[in-house]
Amino acid sequence: MSYNNDDNKIRRKRVSSSTSKTTNKTDNKVFNNRSVSEKIKNENTINRRTRSSTYSSRSRAKKSKRKKNKKLLKLFKNLLIAMLLVLALVSIVSSIYVFTVVKGSPKVTKELLEQNYISSEVVDNNDIPKYLKDAIVSIEDERFYKHNGVDTISLVRSVVHNLLTDTTQGGSTIEMQISKNLLTSDDKTIKRKLKDMFNATSMDKNISKDEILGIYLNNIYLGKSAYGVGKGAKVYFGKDVKDLNLAECAMLAGITNSPAKYGQFVQAKKRQETILYKMHELGYINDAEYEDALTKEVTFVSEIGK
Repeated sequence: MSYNNDDNKIRRKRVSSSTSKTTNKTDNKVFNNRSVSEKIKNENTINRRTRSSTYSSRSRAKKSKRKKNKKLLKLFKNLLIAMLLVLALVSIVSSIYVFTVVKGSPKVTKELLEQNYISSEVVDNNDIPKYLKDAIVSIEDERFYKHNGVDTISLVRSVVHNLLTDTTQGGSTIEMQISKNLLTSDDKTIKRKLKDMFNATSMDKNISKDEILGIYLNNIYLGKSAYGVGKGAKVYFGKDVKDLNLAECAMLAGITNSPAKYGQFVQAKKRQETILYKMHELGYINDAEYEDALTKEVTFVSEIGK
């Protein structure tokens, strides 16, 4: 009997021990699960905070960038408005100045220009060879038949050239040169240039291009006290201007650029070749005329020298 009781006690202890171990394992497992759960929860919380912090930083950066862009845009607008105001003011002042300069200027007509002729040997426009007119246009003002007295392209080019180099380049048209020779002066001032531009446009409205060429050629200075192609033809070639051939026309047209230099035959010949090239390039003469003029013998009269 005693034996059975002891056996029962041993079984109860084993069951109790087993139950305790199972309970402990369960408790440990629950604890571990809670720890993992809390760890995950903490990590999620940290991640959310990190994402929230990153989003906030990005949001602040975007807002700051937008503010900066708005400031730059505002500054640009203000500068643009200021520039427009300055340009408008300059334009108004310039307009007033130009109006003051040209105020009272007479209408430029053929009669007005003829009253101021320099040449003592004027020739009829019809007696001036077409070759001579084409040669002058080719070397002096190749857009002569396209502009209205003022060649904007040449003016801009000359301004840029004069600003960027040590040499000077003119942008005057044939009409502007006529104005300088017969109506204004040789003064190198803005006032005189503006008057020449105004006179040139007025001239172009009232006189044909062919008549303008005749006026110009009758008054250009060719050196040796010769004003006009009528006198120049006799001084350099000993003949009337109407009898000049293509080679002689090109040579005479070249002298006007610098009479002191091109009044000498060697230099005049080089200039002539340049003018013939331009005439050919612009279509005023064909291949045969060009080749013939280049090889044609041309001489100055004996008192000028060969």
